[in-house]
Amino acid sequence: MNTPDAPPPAAEPTALRDDLMYLAGRLPHRSAQTAHEQAAADYIETRFREHTPDVSREAFPAIDNPTYLFASYFSEFLVIALIAAWWPAIAFFYGLFVFLAYLVEFNGYRVFERFLPHFGSQNITARFLGPRPDKLLIVTAYYDSAARSPLSHPATMRLRRPAHTAVLFAMAVVLATCAIDAAAQRLGGVYPGAALVRYGATAFILTFAVFLYYASARREETRGANHNASGVAALLALARDLAEHPIEGADVWLVATGSHEAWMAGMRHLLRTAKPGRDGVHLVNLEGVGAGMLCYLEREGFLHGMPAGRHVLAAARALGRTHDVFPRRLRSVLTEAHIPLSRGYDAITVTGLDPDGQPCLWRQDEDRMSVVDEAKVEQAARFASDLLRRLADDA
Repeated sequence: MNTPDAPPPAAEPTALRDDLMYLAGRLPHRSAQTAHEQAAADYIETRFREHTPDVSREAFPAIDNPTYLFASYFSEFLVIALIAAWWPAIAFFYGLFVFLAYLVEFNGYRVFERFLPHFGSQNITARFLGPRPDKLLIVTAYYDSAARSPLSHPATMRLRRPAHTAVLFAMAVVLATCAIDAAAQRLGGVYPGAALVRYGATAFILTFAVFLYYASARREETRGANHNASGVAALLALARDLAEHPIEGADVWLVATGSHEAWMAGMRHLLRTAKPGRDGVHLVNLEGVGAGMLCYLEREGFLHGMPAGRHVLAAARALGRTHDVFPRRLRSVLTEAHIPLSRGYDAITVTGLDPDGQPCLWRQDEDRMSVVDEAKVEQAARFASDLLRRLADDA
């Protein structure tokens, strides 16, 4: 990949390095809902205030470990299978409720999450208000660091989505066999094979539930230099650029979101409380931009591929070649854009991918300062700046 011909101004790499050093060097980690995450939030708020007085901190509660939440959904299918032995019709309707609740929860809406213990986190928002705005441009970067676990092992990256699809299929099989047995019970018949298939599908689902519980117990904190101190450093560089070169035709919000690891709780809080309308709102997510080939994601998603927003994608395509930022697709992991995309927002993710098309050092111990290329972070900030200006100028 070509590097920019002209080096960035001398002061900017120093500020960039200081930001990265504090977030991924001085802090041992920035795990969600910890004192280190709060220290990172304090730092980001201070840095934002150097460029705009309009900075706010929004506190919100988030669950401790969403992996346990989803594992409990999987475990519930054992209860469904047991109920089906006596009352298959009741098992079907209860199982359908659990299945739909899982899909709703997976897309970021609170169902059973609201009944679990919650702990405090916060978003930090810097606003640059244009004199004649007719659009709202939001740039996000989560600032908490991830934990390494068997779920994040590089060997499992390509298996995550097909494995999840297989679990969903097994859930559907359990529901189908409950419906078959309910029909047979009503008609006075018997389908002995249905129970065997149901127990097999249930055992398959429970295997993944056990693996999720095991993975949660083996979590180890990481520095999170690339994921996502690099995205926050790009966000802070963007704040400086906007202060020096304002955008008149739009309001711009730069949001450092907390508790990404708590199933993107910061992004969910932003959309729930700020309630930006979908018309005239464009969202750019900066995530893992310090290593690999810088890309914008044309399509992403776990359950199904969600295309990037029409307007932001058109702007990214127009600017990508100039900035050496390339179109790619990502289906193996979820980015923070998963929530706004699933809710119909005009959103896109800018991220760095390795030669295999995977996020670089995603949740790995090696994700330290030494792997972050400051020039790539600066490149991402320049691309995001031009992207915002193009969106603001488009009719």
